[in-house]
Amino acid sequence: MPKNPIYLIVIHYSEIALKGNNRKFFENLFLNNIRKHISHLKYLSITHYESRILINNIDINDWKFFKNCLSKVMGLKNFTLMIKCKSDIEELKRTAVQLIDNKNFKNFRITARRNYKKLTFTSQDANMIIGEFVQKKFKKPVNLNSPDLNIHVELLKDFSLIGNEKINGFSGLPANCQEKGLSLISSGIDSPVASFEMIKRGVIVDYIHFHSYPAINKQSISNVKKILDVLSSYQLKSTLYLVPLLSIQEKIMEIIPDKYWVIFFRRYMIKIANDIALKNGYIALITGDSIGQVASQTLSNIRAISDVSDLPIIRPLSGLNKEDIVNRATTISTYNISIEPYEDCCSFFVPPHPETKANMDIINRLDKILKIDKIYNKTLKNIEIQKFQYKGESK
Repeated sequence: MPKNPIYLIVIHYSEIALKGNNRKFFENLFLNNIRKHISHLKYLSITHYESRILINNIDINDWKFFKNCLSKVMGLKNFTLMIKCKSDIEELKRTAVQLIDNKNFKNFRITARRNYKKLTFTSQDANMIIGEFVQKKFKKPVNLNSPDLNIHVELLKDFSLIGNEKINGFSGLPANCQEKGLSLISSGIDSPVASFEMIKRGVIVDYIHFHSYPAINKQSISNVKKILDVLSSYQLKSTLYLVPLLSIQEKIMEIIPDKYWVIFFRRYMIKIANDIALKNGYIALITGDSIGQVASQTLSNIRAISDVSDLPIIRPLSGLNKEDIVNRATTISTYNISIEPYEDCCSFFVPPHPETKANMDIINRLDKILKIDKIYNKTLKNIEIQKFQYKGESK
């Protein structure tokens, strides 16, 4: 084996491989997304080889930066830093030793996979021969069930690959492979996670945030911008619509009985989101509702709130409990931002006893007496638009 090994990163995908006639579209978009995520890092080339992506000839000192960037690529099942060598059993033995020479481990296993069936040895042969060689060299036992070190070997037609650090991705579909959805996002825990789940399915997600400034401070706006910096690292770019809801809220609180306030706040949030979505080519709305979590998220209230939308409303979290959502928020790095103190445009005006089972006849009757068109149109004119762009992980 050469003294200066050739390091590359091997990327595997899962769901993309199940596509039919349009598989090439998904693969090309996946490749382009990878290039954008690592555009500031040095490598020789990116190639597509036997249902895997190879980032060729990287600097081993940049591995931690590649890890940070690739962990944000949607559609990616896993990726591994590997050394390239000949598909020769003696070469494989020497390469395995060089790979782990400076590593501290208690036990190990070899996990070989032979993609090229015309090799003179099988994957099981490779497991046994390389494993025996490593065992004698380092005096460490084999542990097939829970190894301290798992050495992965990919036996291909033109060369082989050996590595030991496999990083799992989020799988799903490549970012931006579907149509556009508009997410109603607060600076809380749930809606950023709901947005992420749609990004993972390839939906082009943009955002709409409602605030009640100056009745409350701008902290929710500041927090949302921080959250979108994080979410844009998965999707690469996004748009935010900032909507001043206070005038509509004040009119609602003047006319509508207090137990219906939150229902009407949310009805008009959905109505505004629907109008913006229709005007700008969005196909669906997205919310962070989880059934029964708060008063506005009972089935009756969800029905009353959704009634004003012409577009389908996707609720990715509807069946999840709070612990599930918190765990996901932690994984995608939005949780610590979401728990920063802020005043929410709805929770700030919550009455002591909100309605939990809205009656549609009552809701429709109250809506007719609200007469809010002039304020509504003024609110639409005062919407601010901001753009977010992923700039890559700093070295």
